[in-house]
Amino acid sequence: MSTREAHARRLPSLLTCAALITLACALSHSAPRRSAEAQGPGVTLERVHASLAPTLPIGDRQITLVRVDLRRYRLRFVTEAREGARRTIPRWVADEGLAGATNAGMFLPSGRSVGFMQRAGEVVSNRIVSRFRGLLAFDPRQRSRAGLTLTGPACGQSLERARRAYRNVLSAYRLLDCHGGAVGWNNRKRYSAAGVGVDREGRAVFMHTRTPYRMDRLSRMLAAPELGLRGMIFVEGGPEASLYVHAEGVQLALMGSYEDGFHENDDNHIFWDVPNLIAFEAR
Repeated sequence: MSTREAHARRLPSLLTCAALITLACALSHSAPRRSAEAQGPGVTLERVHASLAPTLPIGDRQITLVRVDLRRYRLRFVTEAREGARRTIPRWVADEGLAGATNAGMFLPSGRSVGFMQRAGEVVSNRIVSRFRGLLAFDPRQRSRAGLTLTGPACGQSLERARRAYRNVLSAYRLLDCHGGAVGWNNRKRYSAAGVGVDREGRAVFMHTRTPYRMDRLSRMLAAPELGLRGMIFVEGGPEASLYVHAEGVQLALMGSYEDGFHENDDNHIFWDVPNLIAFEAR
């Protein structure tokens, strides 16, 4: 056998080994590193080291997840239209006796939700945005339904059907699809972000990252099977993206900062006033 023939016979096996090594390296870099920093009977705080680096040299690549057991806590919308003038989320939490809260989606200068919002059966914002393919729905009208679901037109459920099934509904962009898979985003902007979702155990999941990512990259990281997420919507970006929790020993005060074309720095260290929030409170 010539040296060339021997090399040709060895080449496929060498390529196979190289491919396996490359795959192993890719998997090791894509798997999220998680740590549970605090855990009570109803609230769990997790820190996730993002597997993908941001395209800007900003931030610590940390994604925060707060999982809330809905057998111990109930979700509710709090709005400027019903509870008074907008304020920071920590102030909202203190004033309303809440355990924690995040943004209830983007809003117009008037304080009205950019997308559709139904609160306790009453329509607060009737805006229909075709690009919003996700629906967060909670407080079912029938006990047989899940306490919280992430659904929408992309999942085969219309807004009207969700409204008939649940008292509280919010439309928004999706960060994960109805099976916990990643979704694509045409918007290439980078920003701090907050989201709300549901995990495989039916717990509400509040997500926040100060590190500015493009949302398609953030979506791919949140879709990691190790995180066990079944769905998630985007609720705010940039300096207004807030998450505050004061429950079961979990003390958390997170605000965003960077947003392409609006607030292009990592210098924000205060909560901004917001008109609407998704909150949880003890049952």
